[in-house]
Amino acid sequence: MNTRHALSLRQVLAAVTLAGLSMGAAQAGQMDWKWSLVGVAVSVPLLTWVMVRVGKGPVYQGVYGVVLTAVYTSWSALTQGHVLRQAASRLEITGGSQGVLGWMILLLALPVAWMSWGKPAAFFRGGEIYWMVLVAVLVAVGLLAIPQVNVSYLWPQGEGGWTSAVTAAGTVAVAAWVLPYIYKVSPQRREGVGAVGRWLLLLGVLAVGLAALTRGILGNGAAGLSQPFFVTTGVMGESARTEGLLSALWLICDLVWAGLLTRVWGSGKGPLWCVVIGVAIALTGWTDGWPSMVWPIGNLALALLTVARPQGNGRIVVTYE
Repeated sequence: MNTRHALSLRQVLAAVTLAGLSMGAAQAGQMDWKWSLVGVAVSVPLLTWVMVRVGKGPVYQGVYGVVLTAVYTSWSALTQGHVLRQAASRLEITGGSQGVLGWMILLLALPVAWMSWGKPAAFFRGGEIYWMVLVAVLVAVGLLAIPQVNVSYLWPQGEGGWTSAVTAAGTVAVAAWVLPYIYKVSPQRREGVGAVGRWLLLLGVLAVGLAALTRGILGNGAAGLSQPFFVTTGVMGESARTEGLLSALWLICDLVWAGLLTRVWGSGKGPLWCVVIGVAIALTGWTDGWPSMVWPIGNLALALLTVARPQGNGRIVVTYE
């Protein structure tokens, strides 16, 4: 069997982890790290089971499959617009430029379109390389951040916890975006249930770590800031340049998440249409007023809808050539 273009489980899970870190960084200011641990503890085993179950065979097409395809493609376009606008807004702020949001969105859409044009296996191989780069970034951030943490900030009083737990669980549930084609992973390149659980646990722990660092440095004021995790780097480095540098490096996570969203549109021109629609949504700012909880809850809903599908021998929801 030729596995040169086959999907590798490790590569798929590395891309999921990068996408989850994009969401985790954006949500860090709203998450209480203690309750987030609860969400991670509950979601990791459940989502591991979901990924293993769905990965055993193709998703039944039928009527339910058509509905599921419509849900995935429509929600991916909305999420694509959110991801592009969120990343562009962050770059506009950290870069000190105003009035260039539209151009930023268009520039970010170009690499996403390029990634969506190629074969799925090529995209996921790239994701594994990007993961190695981000590991070095995470180590550097940890070394800079931990000495700056005020322990008293980590124990706020009177905060509701269920939203943090759901947000953390929804961050791990970014894995829902690979469920339509996870069964395409080559049998020769599977690593078993343990590998899935370890990667999802790693994502959950990293998301909780981002929340703890953000709260430990900024205190309760983090909740009132836009993407406060990147503000913490400015505090650590005592310079806006540090904040801008990390914001730019974090584009790795944003672009991989955007790339994952296009993949549920299948092959051919489908992924490009996802990018085009996402850019239109980003430029209009349609999702600006939506609660931040919408996105993690959306991930959880997708995972639930996918695992609840009827069993059968039909085709995958999203077909690849």
